[in-house]
Amino acid sequence: MLQSYTFSQIKGLIGIIAIVFFVQIVFIVSGLNSWFSTTTYILIEMIVAITLFWLGIMIYKRAQSLRNLFKEMEEEEFKMSAMIQSMPDFVCFKDGQGRWIRTNDFGLELYGLKGKHYIGKTDGELGEVNPFFKEAFDYCVLTDEQTWQKGTTDRSEESFYVESGEYKSFDVIKVPIFHKDGSRKALITIGRDISQQKAAEEQLLRREKLSVAGELASGIAHEIKNPLTSLKGYVQLMKENGPLSDERVELMASEIDRIQSITEELLVLSKPEIKKHEQFSICDSVEYVINFMKHQAAAKDIKIEVNRLQAKDRYVYGDRNQIVQVFINLIKNSIEAIESEGEILIKPVIENKMIQIEICDSGPGIPEEMFEKISEPFYTTKEKGMGLGLTICHRIVQAHGGTLTFENLSEGGTNAIVKLPVYKQEKTLTKT
Repeated sequence: MLQSYTFSQIKGLIGIIAIVFFVQIVFIVSGLNSWFSTTTYILIEMIVAITLFWLGIMIYKRAQSLRNLFKEMEEEEFKMSAMIQSMPDFVCFKDGQGRWIRTNDFGLELYGLKGKHYIGKTDGELGEVNPFFKEAFDYCVLTDEQTWQKGTTDRSEESFYVESGEYKSFDVIKVPIFHKDGSRKALITIGRDISQQKAAEEQLLRREKLSVAGELASGIAHEIKNPLTSLKGYVQLMKENGPLSDERVELMASEIDRIQSITEELLVLSKPEIKKHEQFSICDSVEYVINFMKHQAAAKDIKIEVNRLQAKDRYVYGDRNQIVQVFINLIKNSIEAIESEGEILIKPVIENKMIQIEICDSGPGIPEEMFEKISEPFYTTKEKGMGLGLTICHRIVQAHGGTLTFENLSEGGTNAIVKLPVYKQEKTLTKT
């Protein structure tokens, strides 16, 4: 703005000087031809001299202003250059045609362009200058065009090998700049090296996996150690005293069954594969579970009540036996949470193409400190529990495209909420 104003003033002063010079020539000619008297001629010459002196002062001032302007611009250029060079990031300026205008030393060293002529070259041409980065430069051409098409600041992650053999990852920000008429003016690219951050994240993830694996191994060892100890003792008795009694053989079989149960649940936990794909009624499945569990509930004077749904829109797709197992585990937990004379209410609701089954019990509720750990493997408050039930329930529900959440009710008790996607009912479907 200041630069434009200063140049406009200088142009105006030069115009005035041209006019004065023309006037001076006219007066010189008139003096030679005696068009004016001597007094008039001297007066006019004095006015011209004063005008020229004023013009000289004005030009000097404007020249000083212009000099100061250029000095400020040089200082700003120096500050900008120093700032860009000091940045630990790749900074590159390109024109509207994708030609490199300027980059910092970090960028030159990164792409092996130190000491090479790069100004005015496109990414494709720079790929010929340093063929090692040809693939990276070609990818830049694509991402630049995507940014231009998008028309706004774009952010992405780019990774490639550098000449040292390292695999670098960059958080890249690209800013397109347009002329007033919408044509392309410039593109600014800033890339921050996040290789160490990515490596730290991967290392942390590996540590977390090892930690989980350690906890899982510890839980498995603890759960299997007890029955194995019993079996080892019985085998030792067989060596010393011969055949065991039927009762002890039955106990050995029971311990073997317990180990098998643990391994089967671990298989479900590792990969809850949907073994059977079919369309089935979720409400009929819940009804089956209630009939299965009602005797266990009645033994503790617990009533199980259920709100009924209409026949339509109550079907899901997947493995019916796995879903039945989920509701058996949840209702069983509710029964065990209630000491005696309680109630379990089951409420199915259709919401946004999802069927929601709520299992509300009148137990004491879940302590706040347990909410974060409630679905962790081998976390249990039961004396003989393995702590895999809810973990497996979560995995099964997720494998069916649903969710399992828990909440404490304001009036007391716990609400287990199972959400599963509704499947379209077929006319050929028969009730199970």
